[in-house]
Amino acid sequence: MTQSAAWAGILDWSNDLLAARSLAALQAALARGPTLAGEALAGSLILVDARHELRLLLAGETGGLVETPGLRFVDGLASFAPALTALHAPWSGPYHAADHGLIFADDLALTDVVLLPLPSGLALHGVYAIGARGRPPGFADLGAEWLRHVGAQALASAERLFQRARLLRAGVVDPLTGWNSRHYFLARLREQVAACARRKEPACCVVIDLDGLGALNESHGVAAGDAALLEAGSRIEAQVRGSDAFAHLGADEFGLVLPATDADRAVPLVDRILAALRAAPAFVGTTTFPLRVSIGIAELAPADLAASIERKAIADQWLAEAQAGLHRAKREGGDGYALSSAAAASARGK
Repeated sequence: MTQSAAWAGILDWSNDLLAARSLAALQAALARGPTLAGEALAGSLILVDARHELRLLLAGETGGLVETPGLRFVDGLASFAPALTALHAPWSGPYHAADHGLIFADDLALTDVVLLPLPSGLALHGVYAIGARGRPPGFADLGAEWLRHVGAQALASAERLFQRARLLRAGVVDPLTGWNSRHYFLARLREQVAACARRKEPACCVVIDLDGLGALNESHGVAAGDAALLEAGSRIEAQVRGSDAFAHLGADEFGLVLPATDADRAVPLVDRILAALRAAPAFVGTTTFPLRVSIGIAELAPADLAASIERKAIADQWLAEAQAGLHRAKREGGDGYALSSAAAASARGK
């Protein structure tokens, strides 16, 4: 391959990265690498993601898919491939399974490898690895500056799209817990109102309040209360189905939207949540805190929706009914659930 052809390959690839409007599109370009027709390359951008933030951002955009060709995450380079920590300049050479097998997830029959350390000092860091079959990549002979350009281009494109994902997620994520926010929950309620009308199927709104959190905050401090809240939320989320929406509504309150679910089918899920919380107390500093909750359940039935509906008004009323059930559960002593009046009437009529 001539130098001009190799340059053209890098520029075409750079344009593909710049044109990527999603992390999935970025993955595809990274997996292809700066190749020309006739070359068989396999690229893998390996990013350090010790707090799993990048994986969560990618999962949120792609519906759960995080490990794909082109983009991989590790908790640290030292634990993943110790030799990479000593990589301070571009390196190219023959492929050795013992040294490079973990870098490329699949058996790709590679013969040559280029390893490019990513520029330091930015939020993301790691290595961009490119494997070739049959001969070294054509761009590998262009010199260190071009190789650094390839690594910098891969990193800059990833930085841009991950920052975009952060901005899109910022309005719908609760900063304390990292769970979906009240803003997200209200939007999902409105979406579900429309879905109920369109699909002619019921749905349930569930509101969950952690009993006794105020007293814990007063006796042991806000940090203890936050720890108990996080433990309770984690146990609740573990019981939630993939199709459901879960959010932290604020203070000591959580919310669930259960699509295609009437009150009768919501109750077994609520029972599982109660059992998971009662199973063991939360350890808060030097003390323990029993996890008990009050829960309100409100059903939205298609028959209750008019042909012309105002989604926000109906969603607000639906949430208010769930909260009314929650208050009734509180009045009855907590550590249990109560159906809203409409949900209870629906259950009796079945």
